[in-house]
Amino acid sequence: MANFRSVAFLFLSLLVAMSLAGQEEPSGREESPPPPQGTGSPPPPDPWFVGGAVGLAFGDEVNYIEFSPIAGYRISRKFQLGATLTFRYRKDKRFEPDLSTTDVGGSLFGRYFVLDPIFLQVEVERLNWEYLVIVDDDYVAVDSVYTGLYAGIGYSLPMGPNAAMYMSFLWDFAYDSNEPSPNPHPWLIRIGYGVVF
Repeated sequence: MANFRSVAFLFLSLLVAMSLAGQEEPSGREESPPPPQGTGSPPPPDPWFVGGAVGLAFGDEVNYIEFSPIAGYRISRKFQLGATLTFRYRKDKRFEPDLSTTDVGGSLFGRYFVLDPIFLQVEVERLNWEYLVIVDDDYVAVDSVYTGLYAGIGYSLPMGPNAAMYMSFLWDFAYDSNEPSPNPHPWLIRIGYGVVF
């Protein structure tokens, strides 16, 4: 119950902060009217963006594949809100027979660009995942649910007029080294790609 309250409080705080910061202060001067049609000026960018990340690892002992599609919305020039789905599959050949585990989940995130291209990011992730335990001298996959509470800093690298690569360095504030976790440590690096519609 306390974990649910922490997630709800973090998410509501994020929404309130973004809605307050999204209100622009008056500059004290009139803004110039938009240029007339047909002057060759580019149209304003679409606020929606999509993207994602793919992770792959193939070896003699462990095979790993991950798909994480992303969809988001730019509230303003500085704020982005988005959602991510995650599918992760592992096959560990160090056991007899081979053991396979699957993780499925999603997350909600917010980004605030403090100084373009540097941004702050907060994220809440809910993940159905599997981990291994020993039962009667045998390894068994156990289903579990994990809620990650991430915050950190990131960098956006433009890859053309309508695309960018994102790299985030996040800390999981829900991580407990004494509890099973899908993350081997509390820090996390995420790299993804975004494209404007």
